[in-house]
Amino acid sequence: MNRARMANRAATNKAPPRTIQCFAEVLSQDRELSALRAEHALKPPAERRVATQWAYDENIANSLFGAALARLQGEPAPAPRWPPGFAALAIDPEFAPALLTVGCHDYDCGRQAEGMKLLLQLTQLSPDTADWIEIIDKAGQSLMDAGDAAGTCRLYEAALKARPDEQEFINGIGWALCRAGKQNEALPWLERAVANAPNDYLVLNDYGWGLTELGRFDEAEKALEKAVQFAPADYDLPVNNLERLRQLRQKAQA
Repeated sequence: MNRARMANRAATNKAPPRTIQCFAEVLSQDRELSALRAEHALKPPAERRVATQWAYDENIANSLFGAALARLQGEPAPAPRWPPGFAALAIDPEFAPALLTVGCHDYDCGRQAEGMKLLLQLTQLSPDTADWIEIIDKAGQSLMDAGDAAGTCRLYEAALKARPDEQEFINGIGWALCRAGKQNEALPWLERAVANAPNDYLVLNDYGWGLTELGRFDEAEKALEKAVQFAPADYDLPVNNLERLRQLRQKAQA
């Protein structure tokens, strides 16, 4: 699969870490953060969006500067007032980049339910939102990196309700269903994705690997060979998958 990047999370025998507050808890308890929301809720949408973008960009810039300074000085960077994206999301609860950043933060900190709620809110925004498709796709990748194939399926299912013909979501749900071990459910989605983009090497690679997992080696070989044909020279996953397919077929025939 072209997106198969699973995070290794080693178990330890140490005591469980202190529970980290999710965004909703911080917003309700931190007076300064809740004041930001109250203050900007009364402002015109355009003015609120400018303030949101400024807060978001400033947070990223400060994080990068702090990390660079810490490397130069050999000391840990000072902790920010709030985690990344918190201020921006307090100002504008529908700012897509902040929903993605904060949703991933909550999820990765062990607050999966709260993080998933924020990520699903992305699918409820207007499809005209800037970079909407790309941001949802990034959310799906983040969930899959965390090993949550079921959550990734939920995300793409919700996105498809808003935009049923969107190619990224069609291929995304097929990919996610494959990773969830539901190849038979995935195949119609992947076939649809291939019909929409018959020369897309990423789509062909996902389709070919889905067929491989179903044991349909001859069909899979044709799809992966085509993926190899159209893939850039520096993208070798279809080649690797094709080699793996042939090994699996040889083993099955032995």
